[in-house]
Amino acid sequence: MDDDAEQVPVPLPQGPMPASLAAGACALDAAVHAWDIAVATGQPSPLTPEMALPLMEVATQIVEPLRAYGAYAPALETGDDADEVTVLLAYLGRRPV
Repeated sequence: MDDDAEQVPVPLPQGPMPASLAAGACALDAAVHAWDIAVATGQPSPLTPEMALPLMEVATQIVEPLRAYGAYAPALETGDDADEVTVLLAYLGRRPV
């Protein structure tokens, strides 16, 4: 696959998207499932603020259409003092612990 391709196929209802966004979607999926597993097993969060910032940029571009398919729960509210990880997780419908 050409890294400079304008659009690449993805298994998402949005259809083809820029390669960088597709890669970000993969990273978002891996990160949120890593967090799910960590929380379920009593481990610390693997997400850092440095990771959450670019993942939030991806999330705001791909998540809304996926909510209709049940991939993400409705976004949750956060306080004004919430850190980047909390904001990302809440946007994805997860309750940060």
